Amino acid sequence: MSLREKLERGGPAIGLWASIPSALTAEAVALAGPDYVVADQQHGALEPATLMAMLQAIAGAGSVPLVRVAANDPFAIGQALDLGAAGVIVPLVSSGEEAARAVAACRYQPEGVRSFGALRAGAGERPLCLVMIETRAGLEHAEEIAGTPGLDGIYVGPSDLALSLGLQPTLRLEHPPVLEALATVHAACADAGIVAGVHCLAAEDVAEQRERFAMLTAGGDAMHLQAALAAALRTARG
Repeated sequence: MSLREKLERGGPAIGLWASIPSALTAEAVALAGPDYVVADQQHGALEPATLMAMLQAIAGAGSVPLVRVAANDPFAIGQALDLGAAGVIVPLVSSGEEAARAVAACRYQPEGVRSFGALRAGAGERPLCLVMIETRAGLEHAEEIAGTPGLDGIYVGPSDLALSLGLQPTLRLEHPPVLEALATVHAACADAGIVAGVHCLAAEDVAEQRERFAMLTAGGDAMHLQAALAAALRTARG
């Protein structure tokens, strides 16, 4: 079953984040067995050549490679797809118009504006287009964004959303306004018949939210690597 099929059936699809610019690390993340791995260009130092190697490593290890692009930019989106991403997650989308721009960048003419020229085999297949709601404005326009023709889903970024709501980001999903925002986005996605996703930093939150959300990310490489190494040192030191 493809990731698209799993998401359309309600999931849950559980993934991991890859921010370290390394194909070796990305392969290790994929070998852990997630349904998908997101290579992060927004907050990770991923140059195009490194990104392509990471996407190859993720796919070779049996997972589905996605990319969070740095911005809602047709060139950035097209490049990620041409390098082999099965879909993109577009950050900081706050209106239906911005969501429509992201969708257009993922689709060839006449549906969109993507230029034909996939560099890797299979990169021309119809990709997933997911946009992030992580601002107060995005939350206020959740129904409008969800109703964007051709959009596959909305992925919530709780940390930036918390900041936008005047709160400090936390490891766990615990702020009542953020939890209310998750419910709002989920309802908008359900009404529109598209995928609802959420970024979690704690596995406990994935367990709590997986009955509601079809797509859940359970943290990422840098965070889990640091935590595992710290735990090993604590055990070694007694």
